[in-house]
Amino acid sequence: MFKTIKTLAALGVGCALAWATSPAGAATNTVVIYNAVSTKLIQAFVEEFQKQNPGVKAEVISGGSGELLTRIKAERANPRGDVLVGPDADVFDADLSLFDSYDSKEKAGFDKAALGADGKYYGFSTNFQAFIVNTKMMPLDKAPKSWADLAKPEFKGKILIANPAQSGSGYSQMHQILMLYGWDLWTKIIQNAVFVPSSKLAFQNVAKGEIPVGLTSEFNILVSKLEGNPVEAVYPSDGTALIIDANGIIKGGPNPENARKFIDFISSAGAHKILVDLDKRRSARKDVTPPPGLADAKGIKTFAYDTVGAAKDRTQNLEKFDKIFSAK
Repeated sequence: MFKTIKTLAALGVGCALAWATSPAGAATNTVVIYNAVSTKLIQAFVEEFQKQNPGVKAEVISGGSGELLTRIKAERANPRGDVLVGPDADVFDADLSLFDSYDSKEKAGFDKAALGADGKYYGFSTNFQAFIVNTKMMPLDKAPKSWADLAKPEFKGKILIANPAQSGSGYSQMHQILMLYGWDLWTKIIQNAVFVPSSKLAFQNVAKGEIPVGLTSEFNILVSKLEGNPVEAVYPSDGTALIIDANGIIKGGPNPENARKFIDFISSAGAHKILVDLDKRRSARKDVTPPPGLADAKGIKTFAYDTVGAAKDRTQNLEKFDKIFSAK
């Protein structure tokens, strides 16, 4: 077993969880993981990876997707991390030059749509965004049914959304609305919604009964329901985007060989079964079945997500969001 060390990281509201005793990148047989998924999930991955790769130490720095991307950009001249785990694919597409190409031995397990250009990233989970509704606070028949409904006056102050500047899922939610309706509707939703700095708060506070509706990934709703909370999922009737989150190698990282080993591991069917069993996500692999309890994907209205456009317009979109949000 490994020793768990908890420290504060220079990642805004993020925290660092480290499974090593040396500074990032200092050890010769280390892999430094910049992590955007849950603590329990990354710990399960680290445990299994170290069983399969004895002697390799894993150091984990956890934070929000936006925070981690900012850190990687700031460290471009002297990268401290080796791999980035779990953000939406548009986080990678925001600047593919930050990541190394790699032809993983697990590549055949994925459809082309789940692979980044030139092997820059590999799909992790297929991540439908939905509304989490606390049915004790709001009956399902009174809940919003579409993205457009979120702008209705009756929902003012009753919707929780993760700040898109700090959350990958929050940004993808914003971009989906912009793709479907543009800034007019999104501006009205900004006026209606309560924004939180973490994607976790967007579903946890709904599950705890602090607010009736939140925007989140579908697996968070299933996990909350299995924990006994009075929540249900509503998939937007105007469509939820077909998007993935992903994993990739940070260019110029201190431990490139171990980075490749970790990407091979976390892209394997075995690792994706951990993802499904522990986090209740849909795997991005072709050969791993979804967890029981999620809605049949055939019954969910979807549309293609413009990952490249989301990445290209990210800075401009966030600047405009901040201007509108600040004027609330």
